[in-house]
Amino acid sequence: MNRAEIVNTLMFNYDVLSPGEIDRLCEDLPPQMLRWLGMNHPDNAMRPVFYAKTGVELGDDVVINMNFVVSDGFRPLLKIGNRVAISPNVTVACESKPSHSRLKDHPYVKDALIVQKPVVIEDDVWIGTNVVILSGITIGTGSVIGAGAVVSHSIPPFSIAAGVPARVIRTLEPLPVS
Repeated sequence: MNRAEIVNTLMFNYDVLSPGEIDRLCEDLPPQMLRWLGMNHPDNAMRPVFYAKTGVELGDDVVINMNFVVSDGFRPLLKIGNRVAISPNVTVACESKPSHSRLKDHPYVKDALIVQKPVVIEDDVWIGTNVVILSGITIGTGSVIGAGAVVSHSIPPFSIAAGVPARVIRTLEPLPVS
């Protein structure tokens, strides 16, 4: 099977494949194609499979909606906890650089703007539509990030944050442990 046939099978015939068959098919794809599958797959349950195969650490019961963009150079820089809900069109930028531009050689850009830091999204977090999360951020347990927010600083546990840049607008009482 060539790559196009593998992608087609994983996109449209995944429901008849065993977990072992999915694993075998994924072994023949580069990480860029696996991420594309994660971003575009029609099934919420399948998307985490492809992100996990590209170095994203995922907890249990994670829901990833379409167009989840992770900029991490396919390195293990993103950790997502249990029961996290990621809405459509969310971007996590664990790394940022101007690629081939000569700006990469500018002293200020090199020292201050080119970054590669882990992002941690703890358990029971809900991330709204069109959120951007920058490098080096931790989003605390039980937090909600409002739609369209740009998260440039870590968010404490049990907080609701919104805006550009995101700021805490409310705190929540922790849920009882069950």
